[in-house]
Amino acid sequence: MPRSTTMPPDLADAFGAVLDDDVRVDRHEVYARLRQESPAFRSERLGARVVTRYDDVRTVLRDTEGFRVPTAGVGSPVYGRTFLHMSGQEHAKKVGVVAREIRSRNALRNGLDDRVEGIARRTTADLALGTPVDLRDDFAMWIPLVTITELADLGHEGSFRRWYRAIGSGGTNSITDPGARDLALAARDELHDFLVTLIDERRRAPGDDLFSRLATTEYDGEPLPVDEIVSSVIFLLAAGVETTERVITSTLRHAALHPDEWRWLREHSGDEEALAAYSAEALRILPPVCGVMREATAPTTVAGVEVAEGERLCVLMASANLDETVFDDPHTFDRDRFAGRGSAQFTAAGQILPFGAGTHYCVGARLAQTEMRHAFAALAERVATITPVGDLPTAVGFMLRCPPSLPVVLGGA
Repeated sequence: MPRSTTMPPDLADAFGAVLDDDVRVDRHEVYARLRQESPAFRSERLGARVVTRYDDVRTVLRDTEGFRVPTAGVGSPVYGRTFLHMSGQEHAKKVGVVAREIRSRNALRNGLDDRVEGIARRTTADLALGTPVDLRDDFAMWIPLVTITELADLGHEGSFRRWYRAIGSGGTNSITDPGARDLALAARDELHDFLVTLIDERRRAPGDDLFSRLATTEYDGEPLPVDEIVSSVIFLLAAGVETTERVITSTLRHAALHPDEWRWLREHSGDEEALAAYSAEALRILPPVCGVMREATAPTTVAGVEVAEGERLCVLMASANLDETVFDDPHTFDRDRFAGRGSAQFTAAGQILPFGAGTHYCVGARLAQTEMRHAFAALAERVATITPVGDLPTAVGFMLRCPPSLPVVLGGA
């Protein structure tokens, strides 16, 4: 029998407060109640059924045939057709171009790890000591942004900063801010015009970079469509930078408020596996991407609730990663939770769900791990103390989440 979809009025109000970023409401407590009382409820504000339990979230994310990524409307990505919309041989072939550059062990051994380390060290060296800095805008953002633009040999980091933030906010995050979508579409069109010119140049004279690989790759004997190349680059920019910037910012806020955490990071800055475990826990409890949208391709059930064909689902990884049936003491930041299996969390076999699941598991997960490790290590080697400037801003955002800024004073090591 399908379970009841009736939601207690007080819980409905509490979820509405979560959508509004009401700091008086503990979203962790709200999610815990939702998992118990309404694990797949209908939200008219979101125009979607909200899925909250770990097993249900994982099932929806893994079933790429039964639940597709929406292609239009509020809450859907603005990049156009990307790897997320592909399946079978097409997906394997096209995503493989990117995977070879940013996910494979060969890529990490053959320069990617050194490149990210160099970017992290240069970014850290530029930080002022003893005077206020914003660790989000001055540090966390630049490491993934410069990494992507260097890998693709695109340059123009300043313009890309503006483009990617508008595109990210107007995609998934527009589910609670529809007005952001117009700004995102305008930014996408600007970036499209910039990239189209470069595609012609790289096809005539390809370089040793990711953008050239995409420009010259063929599928079924034909070059990839220009719009598809543009969409893929925009997707890598928005998804690759947004996720890492936000989780680094949130983690450093946690460390600034808990000096023992920063001391631990300094003591373990050279331990790759310890930093991987720490980063995995940060992604679990301080998720940069709290949810994604999916659309049912046929009538089905989720958490015992009937879902119609074409119905949208807001899949809340932020709730799934706090599921008490999967994680002990889930509301505690436990830096030893994934000890000895930290790196595994950045693969499709991992327990946490910040990167999706199944065939469409995020191709940039390993790159995110590498960026987080070098960001924390480089900063820890130069900075002994992180002192908040006033009351640090709290995290904001329903689908994409982190503090809007991180004003601190850094003390030299």
